[in-house]
Amino acid sequence: MSTIKLVASAGLFLLFFAISLALAGQAAESSRDPEVIRDFEQGRELRRGGKLAEAAAAYERVLVRAPNLGVAHLNLGLVRHDQHNYAESTKEFSRAAALDPSLLQARLYLGIDAYLWGRYDMARTALEEATKARPDDSEPLYWLGLAQAGNGDLRGAAESLEASVRLKPKDEDALYQLQEVYLQLWKTSYERLVAADPKSFRIHQVLAEGYLQSNRLEDAKREYALVLQAKPRLTGIHETLGDIAHQQRHLNEALAEFQAELQIAPGEARIWYEIADVQVDAGAVSDADKSIKTCLAIDPTFAPAYYVLGQIARREGASAEALVDFDKALELGVHGDLEEGAHYQLFRLLTAAGKPAEADVHKRAYLELQQQRQAHALNIAERERKIEEGPH
Repeated sequence: MSTIKLVASAGLFLLFFAISLALAGQAAESSRDPEVIRDFEQGRELRRGGKLAEAAAAYERVLVRAPNLGVAHLNLGLVRHDQHNYAESTKEFSRAAALDPSLLQARLYLGIDAYLWGRYDMARTALEEATKARPDDSEPLYWLGLAQAGNGDLRGAAESLEASVRLKPKDEDALYQLQEVYLQLWKTSYERLVAADPKSFRIHQVLAEGYLQSNRLEDAKREYALVLQAKPRLTGIHETLGDIAHQQRHLNEALAEFQAELQIAPGEARIWYEIADVQVDAGAVSDADKSIKTCLAIDPTFAPAYYVLGQIARREGASAEALVDFDKALELGVHGDLEEGAHYQLFRLLTAAGKPAEADVHKRAYLELQQQRQAHALNIAERERKIEEGPH
């Protein structure tokens, strides 16, 4: 497996600097030797000024006179890190951690620089200790995930990165690395599937799902057709083909696929909803009303059905009923395009009803969801590129 590309956090290096400032005072407390204090402060100032060789020399003078001063090893390690000399920085961080276990940063930085040096076992050990010491900090978990991935433990990496994201949900670096790990897991699983049976219909199914995720709809349809050749009564395939046809505005084809799915799974409320949704788009409102009522007879809590009911009510001019239906859809938890659409429809209905304050609430929700969808769309091309780089 290729090493997952590192996305270094600029905030990390600012943290290095802040810690070195905070710890400088500890040097004065650790020794009454004025030369130690002077050289320590000088090392700090020289590093701040970007004079790394001179800063290293200052800290080395400190360590000649106070070889067991853990904070000096930590700060020298930071200088070596800035010099990208990870072999030396890991030595200094290791010494700092051994001499002063209270320097929790030393264990974290040891793990980070061991990772950057390519010593994934060493990094993993240090970062596991750092996460135990700082369980509510996302940073050790982030770097532990990278070390685990570098060491080939993709499932462990996914768990660590997921934990990091839970603590810091908008960390773009962690989210990117998590996507990379899941992509590697997908590739590994695919390779195992091919090795197990090169002629398996599941290979076509995996490829179809990959094409679908990257919006390559015709390629997905081709692979799903091959799946159906091998397994004509496999549930979910006709439904997915119906979704694709609906997305392409091939409404008759979509209806045919959903009806074929009903022959396999007649009691699925979701399929009746899909049929009603297509019928609404085709203008067959009466048929849609029957289909959606069949859906709700099977499952009265099926949220998307109320969105379709709202559409039908709007087309029939029953604005009050439409308001109730779209509200019910949101209450039961519609997601994605339907959540965005429900807010938009409620915004329009409430505006027409002369309720601007209530309408504005739904307008804001609609615009926020629209922005999220647009940001998601920007990633499609990148996902497609990565799928193309995967095994075929």
